[in-house]
Amino acid sequence: MSFNNAGPVTSIAPGATLRWSYSWGSDHGFQHAGADIKTPGAELVAFEQGKKMENNGSINYFVNIKNVGTVTCLHNLQGGGAS
Repeated sequence: MSFNNAGPVTSIAPGATLRWSYSWGSDHGFQHAGADIKTPGAELVAFEQGKKMENNGSINYFVNIKNVGTVTCLHNLQGGGAS
């Protein structure tokens, strides 16, 4: 399952890192996400992908996004699972 334009469009300054979480509630297997960049000239890197099972059995996924470029960037998430 792939996804684009997920979550609120968020601003990130050069050098900053944001931690995102996303979920469908249930386990969707291996998922990975990166930045869905909205700002021309921006460069963002995704790292530290994660998955957590909560005490109630629901699954949450995590990713850190770092702005390694020189411009403030608007972005949200895109990604999908491995098959």
